[in-house]
Parts: sequence; C-alpha cells; structure tokens
Amino acid sequence: MLFKEQFTLMALPLALITAACSGTGAQHQPVLSAEPGPAYAADLEQCRTVAKSQNLWNPETRSQALIGAGIGALAGIADDSVGNAEGALAGAAVGSAAGAVAGAADMRNTRRDILIECLQQRGHPVAG
Repeated sequence: MLFKEQFTLMALPLALITAACSGTGAQHQPVLSAEPGPAYAADLEQCRTVAKSQNLWNPETRSQALIGAGIGALAGIADDSVGNAEGALAGAAVGSAAGAVAGAADMRNTRRDILIECLQQRGHPVAG
C-alpha cells in the first residue's frame, strides 16, 4: 500500500504540470513590425493550433523527468535524515517534477517558435 501512495505522490506533480502547461507557448502574442493583413486573425488561430499540436509530454520531456527522478533518488538516498527507500522516493518525486518543468519550459519555447515561423511563412510581419 505504501508503494501505491508514493507512486501517486510522484505522478501527481507530473499530471498537474502537464495540465497547467497544455497551451503554453502557443498562446504567445507575436510582436508585429508592421500592420497585420486582413487574414492575420484567422492565420494566428490556425498557427496556434499547429503549435499546440506539438505534444508537451514528448520524449525529451519524459527523458528530463526520468533524469530528474534519478538524480533526485540519489540525493534522497544520500540524505541521512530519512530512510534510504523513503528518501529515494521523495527525491525521485521532486527530481521528476523538476525535470518535467524543465522539459515543459523547453516545449513552451518550441511552440512559440513554431507559432512565429508559421505566421512568417504566411507572409505576416512578425518580429518575434
């Protein structure tokens, strides 16, 4: 029973991070270097849809979460104030969440870049 509770404790931050970041990057408000054309609003929504289609929980984010979990588990084992198993699980939970946050931040930047490039390819004067 203890393992199930600890697994839930580890999975909860990842689920919350994923839910909180689901639209990030794609909601970027581009800076225009000139007046937008008449199709800008429609193109902006279409490009946001393209950017959002990039999965937040992609292989890179999962890798960063796993690496964070490993580092956190090792740090938890090294912590003498708790038992090795408890420390490892607590460290893995914290490390996994930290890794997932880093991966989500990277995806936010990727989505923003996709949005900007999509608008530029459609001929809009996007500066950034």
